[in-house]
This record gives sequence, structure tokens and C-alpha cells, in this order.
Amino acid sequence: MSFPKKAERLSEVSVQTVVEPLQPGDPRYVDLRKGRTTTELRQMQIHLEDQDANDNRFAKIAFIGHRGSGKSTELLRLEHDLKDRFTAIHLYADEDLIGDFDYTDMLLWLAESLARRFAEDPDLPDLNKGLVNTVGHWFAEKTVDDVKTVKASIESEIQAEAKAKAGFYCLGLSLLARVKSMVKGDVERRNTVRQQLRNYGSELVNKVNLLLNDAASALQRAGRGPDLLVVQDNLDRLSGEVARRLYFDNGELLKRLRAHFIFSVPIAMVLSPWNIGNVFENTFSMPMLKPKHRNGKLAKKEMDALVSVLEARLDIDGVFSSRSVARYLAQMNGGSVRDLIRLLNYAQLSARAKDKLKIDMSAAKEAVRKLRLDYEKLLVPGQAYYPVLAWIHQTKQAQINPGDISPEGVDRIRAFLRELLFNGSVLEYNGDQCWYDVHSVIPGIQAFKDATDALGKPDNSK
Repeated sequence: MSFPKKAERLSEVSVQTVVEPLQPGDPRYVDLRKGRTTTELRQMQIHLEDQDANDNRFAKIAFIGHRGSGKSTELLRLEHDLKDRFTAIHLYADEDLIGDFDYTDMLLWLAESLARRFAEDPDLPDLNKGLVNTVGHWFAEKTVDDVKTVKASIESEIQAEAKAKAGFYCLGLSLLARVKSMVKGDVERRNTVRQQLRNYGSELVNKVNLLLNDAASALQRAGRGPDLLVVQDNLDRLSGEVARRLYFDNGELLKRLRAHFIFSVPIAMVLSPWNIGNVFENTFSMPMLKPKHRNGKLAKKEMDALVSVLEARLDIDGVFSSRSVARYLAQMNGGSVRDLIRLLNYAQLSARAKDKLKIDMSAAKEAVRKLRLDYEKLLVPGQAYYPVLAWIHQTKQAQINPGDISPEGVDRIRAFLRELLFNGSVLEYNGDQCWYDVHSVIPGIQAFKDATDALGKPDNSK
């Protein structure tokens, strides 16, 4: 695998601004654990290593964190670090399904991905052909109107096109793929398929477990460990209601799966009235890299960590007019690795548009202005958002100035605060205790300044 070379001049920076999870071995990876001032990632690894499929002890982990904090990169790194013991299956929810993701989607994707991985990876042993076909037929039987016709069509395609190892159990794979395509199709058909599978929720889990058990047995026969690790990534983008249905309504079904699982959970769930810890006993968080301490002073260790992210991608002295410009970008991203890269992209475009050879402070401030506008567009109407944001900034707590404290009012407040966490305008940090603050670019918005002035000076005596 080739990786983009480190940018040494401004014209080479754009290739370093692609936002994507970093694969193991990528020289752009930076170990940010010291900057995060937490051992949560290490604790999660230790917990995984303590579980053992041989003893029917399977990890079910909720991994919580803001979008853009680097969770996917760290999960890929974890899989790599544990590869000698765990065989990992990394799942991404389909983009078309994020808006209303369902547990049946997860199990269908898991069944197809597991079978396909063992079919196509030459380093993995074969699964039981008859079992894969049986499971594929079960999914089709429960969801496809004319199974016989579909099977006949697939079998004729297999005879004409079967290739290499995948052809060994291509019928079952093709049936699973056909059901997946139905779910990805029109919404009406998707809802029909989901409801049909929900009618057999317990049996659905059992069918998937047959594949998981067979995969573990196949690994053992090949002289490998039986521990399968399934990482269900990118579900941090689920809305509160969708996440509630997935994790709280159907969490017990998910916990019956016979493999180790890491489920990504939206940061907004920390303010949910449903305690995620009641579903998944082991939860770990991915804290943001705070640019400032709770008292407002710059956080040097965290700032150094953020600058190191830039240093891994480019020659600071060759790209920036001074190192202080790079530190300014590190200060203004809220602690989000993704927003740091966004700022870098905006800054390099601004500098190049003005025929500059390096990113100077003017280009960096233009980048911050552009990111600020991105967030400002999320906060409409302003009269609803800025008083709340000002209050959070002043108190460092996820709360709203006391008002309606009826049960209905509490629900509205929770939903409002979850929205702010979800869109990244409010960020969770930690240290000796958990605290919150607004994104670093928001204090520059005039409406926020007005709301802060209206609150008056904070009472620091408390």
C-alpha cells in the first residue's frame, strides 16, 4: 500500500487534506494518547484481551466519541495490534441507511460480509458451503417474493461466471447480496424487508450465530485462534432516535451474537435518558484533544499533539510562514482532528488563491472564518442557540439556563443539547472531571458575543 509523501511545499498540501481513516502503517498516523490525557483506548484493548471465545466470553463494547475525533483510525490500529489473536471484520453502515439504520441491516451486512471475507481472503479457511447456502436461503426465503426464480437466475450466473474461491459457495453469497440490494433500494421495499426480518428477530440472530460459530471452528481447524472481532464503525452519525432503537430497544439481541463486538455510539447518547451502560456493561470513550483547559488557559500538551498531526503530513517550515501559524490552526479546531484537516485545507486554498508561497496568518484566519461560517449556518435561528451556547461556555456544563423543568421541558432540553453535541458546536472534554465547551470558532460569532455579554461576567467563586 502506498501513501502520499509528506508535503514539503504549499502546492503539495492538498493531497494531505483528504479526510479518511488512516490504515496501519500510514506514516501520517500520530499516537495521540498522551495528548488525550486518558487511558481509555488502552483499557478497551485490555478488556478485549481478557475475553476468550474458548470460554464463551465475548466482548460487547460501546465506543463513544465525537465525529472527527479519530475513532475509525484508532479502531483500525487496534485491529492491527491484535491481529495475532483476533480475526477482525470491519463493517461500515451503508451511507444510504444512516438516516434510519436498523438492527436487521446490521445482521444482514454482518452475515454477507463475514461469508464474503472468508470466501475471498486467501489467508482465511473455507466456511461450510452448505451452511452459507442455508443461511443465504433463509434470508431470501423470508424476504424475496419468488425465491425459486431468483435461485435459478443466480445458479445460471454462477455456472457462467463462478471464479476462484468465492465460487465455492457463491449461491449463498449471491442470495445475501440480493437481499442487501433490496434494502439499499427504494424506501418502501426496504421497510418491507426489515419488517419481515423483525418478525423472526430471535431466529435471525441464531442464523447469524451459525455463521459466526462456523467461522470460529474453521479458524481453529486452520491452527488459528477462534476469536472473531467485529467492529461496527461509523454509527456515531446516527440520530438520537435511530440510536435508541438500535442500542436500547434491540441491544439484548445484539449481545447474543457469538463474537466480540465494538459498536460505535453517537456522542449525543451521553446525554440520553437511557443509560448506555445498562445495555453494554463496558463502555469506553474517545475524548477530544482540548485546545484549552477548563480555566481558559492554553493546553500545551494537547496543542503539541495537534501540531504533531500537521507535522506528520507536511514540513511545517516549508508550508507555513511561521510555526505560530500552525499552532493557531491547532488552537482553533476544537480538538477535532477532522476540523484541523479542514482548516489546513481552507488555509492552503486561501494562500494559493492569493499566489502566496506559504500559509501565513492572514490565510489561517481566513480558514478559521470559513469554518466559523460552516458552524454558523448550523445555528439558525440564532436566538434559540446562542444564549444556550453562551451559558455552556460560561458554566462548562451541558445545561440550559434554568427555566422549564417539567418532564416535557427536560425532554426538550435533552434533545436540544444532543443536537449541539451531534453537530459539533458543543464538545465534550475531560480531565479530572467531564466538562463541555463550545467549538473554538464559535466565540468569534457576533451573535455569540452578544449572548455572552447578556449573561454578564461568570461567578468564579463557585
